[in-house]
Amino acid sequence: MKKLIFLLIIFMLQSEFCMNKNGSADKEVQNAFETRMSGQVDQAKTILDNVLKRDSTNAMAYYELARIKMYMLTGGSDVSIENILSPINKAVGFSPRNVTYAYFKAITTFFRAYMALESESEKTKDYISETCQEFEKVLKLNPDHKEAMLYLVEIYGMLPKDIGGDSIKAAMYAGKLEKMNAYYGAKARLVLSSEDTDPVKYWQDYLAGHKKDADILAELDKACLYKDDPDQAEKYMNEAIALDPSKNILLLDLARYHMMKVMGNKDLAAVELPLSTQYFEKYISSTPAPVVPLHAYAIGCLARIKMFSGNKAEGEKLMEQAQSLDPYFSRAFGVPSPFLFDPPDKANNHFVSFFRPF
Repeated sequence: MKKLIFLLIIFMLQSEFCMNKNGSADKEVQNAFETRMSGQVDQAKTILDNVLKRDSTNAMAYYELARIKMYMLTGGSDVSIENILSPINKAVGFSPRNVTYAYFKAITTFFRAYMALESESEKTKDYISETCQEFEKVLKLNPDHKEAMLYLVEIYGMLPKDIGGDSIKAAMYAGKLEKMNAYYGAKARLVLSSEDTDPVKYWQDYLAGHKKDADILAELDKACLYKDDPDQAEKYMNEAIALDPSKNILLLDLARYHMMKVMGNKDLAAVELPLSTQYFEKYISSTPAPVVPLHAYAIGCLARIKMFSGNKAEGEKLMEQAQSLDPYFSRAFGVPSPFLFDPPDKANNHFVSFFRPF
C-alpha cells in the first residue's frame, strides 16, 4: 500500500512538472510571437530555437517557427517552401488533432502549388492534389471548417481539369457551404458563377436580403475595385469600417488599386500615385493602429512610390524607416497574410484567395 502511494506521488509530481514545463514553453512561444510582431524577427526565431533545443516535440513552437519562415520569405529572405513545410509538418505530427496547425499546413501546400502554377511547373498537378488532400484532412478534424471548404471550392471550381479542377466536387462543397453559412455559401456560388456575372450587383442583391454587415460591405468594396469604380468602392469601405474598425485594412486595397493602375499604364502615375499615397498614409494613421509588420509594409510601399516618382532621397529615407521598424517587412505587392498575425494559441480561420488581388 505504501509503495502504491509512493508511486502515485511520484506520478503526480511528474505530471505537475510536465504541465509546468509545457505551460512555461507555451509562454515562451507566445513571447516569440510578440517579439516578431514588434519587428524583432531574428530575436523571435532565437527564442523558438531555444525552446526546441529543450523540447524537440513542442508543436506550438514548430507552428510559430513555420510562420516566422513564411514571414521571412515575404520579406525577401532566402527561405524555401520546404523550409516552411518542415516545421509545420512537425507541428502537425506532434499535435495531429490541432485544426489550426493542419489548416496552416494546407495553406502552405497551396502556396507551393500556386507558385508552381505561376511558373508552369510540371509538378503543379501533384502539388494541387496534395493541397486538396490537406484541406480535406482539415475537414476530417472539423467538418464545419468553412474556410477550408471555400478553398476547395476555388481550387476545384477555378482550375482546369487537367491540373486538378473538378466541377462536381466544387458544386458539392458549395452546396455544403450554403447549408452551413449564408455568407460563405454566397462567396462559393460567386466563385462558380458564369463569367458575365456582375459581382457588384451580386453582392447588392445579397445585401438587400440580409442585415448590413461589415463583411458584405467589404465584398462590395472589392467588387467595385474589380469594376474600376474606386469612388463607389471607397463608399462601401467607409461603411464597413464604421461597422468594424478593424476593416481599416481595406485602405491597403485602395492604395494598391491605384498602384496597379500605374503598373498597367505609367502615364497615369501623376494622377494615380498621389491617390495611392493618400490611402497608405490614411491607413498608417488609422485606428486601430496597424501592427508593426503592416505599418512597415505600408511605409515600404510609400518608399517605392517616392522612388518611382523620381524622389530617390525621400524614398531611401522611407525605406530606412520601414527597415528600422521591421527588417523583414513584406516586399510582396499583396497585403501580408492575416494567417501570420494571430497569436499562436488562437484558432486561425482566415480566408484569402490565391486567385484574386483583393
